[in-house]
Amino acid sequence: MSDEQEDRGRRGPFSRITNAAAGAIDVNDIVERVDVNELISRVDVDELIQRVDVDAVIDRVDVNEVLDRVDPDRLLDRVDPNRLLDRVDPDRLLDRVDPNRLMDRVDVDRLMDRVDVKGLVDRAGVADIVGDTTGQMAGSLLDAARRQVVAVDEIVGRVAFKIVGRNPDKVPEGPANLASTFSPDEKGRGVVQGHYAGPVSRLLSFFIDVFTVFGLYTVVSAGIVFFVNNILQVQVQTDSLPIWATILSYLVWVFSYVFVSTLLFGRTVGKGILGLMVVDKDGSPVSAKEVLLRVIFFPLSFVFFGIGLLGIVFGSERRAWHDKIAGTAVVYDWGRRSAALPAPLTSWIERKSGESSAPQH
Repeated sequence: MSDEQEDRGRRGPFSRITNAAAGAIDVNDIVERVDVNELISRVDVDELIQRVDVDAVIDRVDVNEVLDRVDPDRLLDRVDPNRLLDRVDPDRLLDRVDPNRLMDRVDVDRLMDRVDVKGLVDRAGVADIVGDTTGQMAGSLLDAARRQVVAVDEIVGRVAFKIVGRNPDKVPEGPANLASTFSPDEKGRGVVQGHYAGPVSRLLSFFIDVFTVFGLYTVVSAGIVFFVNNILQVQVQTDSLPIWATILSYLVWVFSYVFVSTLLFGRTVGKGILGLMVVDKDGSPVSAKEVLLRVIFFPLSFVFFGIGLLGIVFGSERRAWHDKIAGTAVVYDWGRRSAALPAPLTSWIERKSGESSAPQH
């Protein structure tokens, strides 16, 4: 027997007679003649609601008209808002609400006193947004400066190639496994990612590294002296050290700085700022052996008035003596952003390349 049949049997004949009578009577006419409030006061409303299809009633009622006759504040005093929110789709609700109108009526200071601002900021990803925006702005400014340096590299390199009788458009752009094709990006800037770095970029990175090495050496040596004198209580007078000890300590510091930074990151601080990377001659990451040879033979390029550095200016692969001995090269590498030339210079290079490749009559 079904639940419906059991319910009918329990109600009995009286229930069937009542339902039949209700179907034959004009209920609206009766309602108009009855004191509804008194009737409701005698009815167990909760039990009545349990037997009524509330959704069906709401579909037939003008809810806005009902709310106009209700004291919403009094209603909310009897409602558990948190329980209600658990059953409501907040996103769907916000789609139908004017947030600005709502905020105009809210005491924002009082609201913020009750809000977990840190949690809200974390969920909104504000820190990431600010960090990304700041990083993008700093990166854009740095890239703009780098592009100007690369432009000077390109101009100086082309002039140098003309002096030695080389066609700038015929020399290799960079290591075979690394260099990108020189072609304008969506902003008309010639992409030079992975191309051999020019003399101006390498010279500027060298000067930055010189200042960095001197600065770090001064700070670290002062820190060591402070630690020994004040923590270990051992008095050390740096002025009393022999000159050879000072020179040796400085050379060890320079070697450590260049070797460790190049081995771990493929670049020193100066090269990082200028967007340069030390790679194997075929474009792969450098090995410890190559870095060691490069650092050891670096001074060799400066002997005889720096003749070993001329390859950076006039050589087809922009390699100095220490690069060739170690089997390394220095290329443009701006990380996730591609190294590029300014758009006007890119346009000029393309035009000159087109003229040089055009058949001569």
